Amino acid sequence: MSAEDGVNFYSKVAPDFHASYSRDANRQERVRVWDEFLDRYARGATFAYDVGCGSGVLACALAKRGIESIGIDGASGMLAIARRTAVEQGLANLSFQQHRLPIADTSGFRAADLVISSSAIEYLDSIPQALRFLRNLTKESGFVVFSVSNHDSVSRKLVRTVHLLTGRPRYMKFLRHFMTVDEIKRDLAGAGLEYLEHAYFGGADRVNRLLSSFLPPRLTSNMIIVAARCRSSL
Repeated sequence: MSAEDGVNFYSKVAPDFHASYSRDANRQERVRVWDEFLDRYARGATFAYDVGCGSGVLACALAKRGIESIGIDGASGMLAIARRTAVEQGLANLSFQQHRLPIADTSGFRAADLVISSSAIEYLDSIPQALRFLRNLTKESGFVVFSVSNHDSVSRKLVRTVHLLTGRPRYMKFLRHFMTVDEIKRDLAGAGLEYLEHAYFGGADRVNRLLSSFLPPRLTSNMIIVAARCRSSL
């Protein structure tokens, strides 16, 4: 991301972003879907990273499962909330680090059983590079679970058009990638990751609920969540 970028933007809006988890139907749906994937892929994990952890909602969910976890983010405002929340919830097995993403050299990082990344990699310059970064943080045969903006979402296309005309919503300025499942599978293979499954979510708002009465989830969901496994060799 460039210097005047999403890192600075999200640092400034961190309090409102964190508060949205208690009032925004799409954020609440996000947590439900992520919990379902963590039920499957966090089982047996002892150490995990949350890359692009934001205000720490999912990092806290990992720690509450008894997994030693590290949240990584570039936005100081987000990390301040994440650290405070972890202390308030008594999560001694959770810590946070500030880094610009992706981290070029991960040689000094402990390999994790599980690496998660919720709607962060689409802000980075290159999806293939971002996926290699996630893979490099993960143990052989470990799991990577991430979500990314859905290219096929009708609602997303409308919002992108509105942004081109008005500059609103502001976060769209920093969102670089919208992916299809086929594109994700291709980039996973190139990063040394084996695709396992995906699901669509982000359809809880009024527009997507209306569209879902006559269109499939691929077209009425703003996000895709994907699970993958590290292959034994790149």
